[in-house]
Amino acid sequence: MRSPSTRRPADYLAIVRRNLVVLVATVIAAAAVGVGAYALMPKTYEAHSSALIIAPGPASVGAERASDLAGQLRSASYVQLAVSDQVLSRVARADDAGLLGDAVTPDGLRERLTVGSPLDSAVLDVVATGPTAEAAAHLANSVVDVLRVLVTELEWSDGPVAGPLHEIDVIDVASVPDAPVLPEFWGTITTAVLLGLLMGLVLVIGVEVARDRVVDPREARVPRTSDAAHRGAPIVGAIGGGA
Repeated sequence: MRSPSTRRPADYLAIVRRNLVVLVATVIAAAAVGVGAYALMPKTYEAHSSALIIAPGPASVGAERASDLAGQLRSASYVQLAVSDQVLSRVARADDAGLLGDAVTPDGLRERLTVGSPLDSAVLDVVATGPTAEAAAHLANSVVDVLRVLVTELEWSDGPVAGPLHEIDVIDVASVPDAPVLPEFWGTITTAVLLGLLMGLVLVIGVEVARDRVVDPREARVPRTSDAAHRGAPIVGAIGGGA
């Protein structure tokens, strides 16, 4: 039997050419499996909303600059407040329609939220994820809405002009995303195709090596090293004849 170690790269290439139809069929089947797997995988959707921290006051250039600076100073605190139990418990209680899912808790919502503020900015960016597009958008918008109410309560002042010292204004309302962010469709299909191709190659090469049949005349040649090893050796044998 011919050892796989004596095969040359050209021999394996010939195996691939002879079994090209099998490999193509394997790739197509793997792609179909990838599509089916994608359809069954749980989806994750992502929605974005944003808000601006302001300090109410007279409309002037100086007042706007002071408001922006005050918002920057408050941004780190409001980022923490946005993912606090005070906000998330209100979001969970207000979900009468059940868009966020069953048995929603502040800890569960916190895992689905990313709240940040760009450096030297009074803007709050809220990124929410969910098992459905509606759940992601609803969570992003609910956090901003509840945060607005809570900030007004916390920042309320009964001074000469009663009102909150700082407020939250909505910049962008989260829209319902069109497609999930995870899993990626083409990433899933590509992975399935590559795995199918790899399995197909292992299969056809393994079967060909196991059968060890000679298909190409070049495969029947004895390596030169073997010729050299036997060159000059005595020939032992006899041509049979009648006794």
